Amino acid sequence: VLAGAVTQFWTDVAWGELDVLFIDMPPGTGDIPLTLYQSIPIDGSLIVSTPQALVQLIVGKAHKMTQMLNIPVLGLVENMSCVVCPDCGKRIPLFGDDSSLDEAAKDMGLPILAKLPMNADVAALCDKGEIERIVCDELENAADAVEKLLKN
Repeated sequence: VLAGAVTQFWTDVAWGELDVLFIDMPPGTGDIPLTLYQSIPIDGSLIVSTPQALVQLIVGKAHKMTQMLNIPVLGLVENMSCVVCPDCGKRIPLFGDDSSLDEAAKDMGLPILAKLPMNADVAALCDKGEIERIVCDELENAADAVEKLLKN
């Protein structure tokens, strides 16, 4: 049912002319990601993770699936990497100092494009449906990778 809804979402919506369409997919290698990869023309993928080691296992499986389907992966983005102290600017890792993203990136041969801190402003913009207004310096490398893909 979900795979059918995803397919209908792609085929029955009048998207108009798009420069980029980002699709936030559920983690892992289930039916929905597989259906999306097989039914929508995808130029590239960003793999988003969080710092926990268990998540890195899921990310590794997702990366293997993209390789099997010949979908280029632009790189890795770590979400909820830390929280930034509003008083002193110190970055505080919420899940400990042991993010395994560096090791995962090395194992997959992918660049780390961003390590995003938790940010209440981002959540507020998402809730308002105004995410395009986000100002996030940490996303510059990821945006550059997407722009490079579009130019090729």
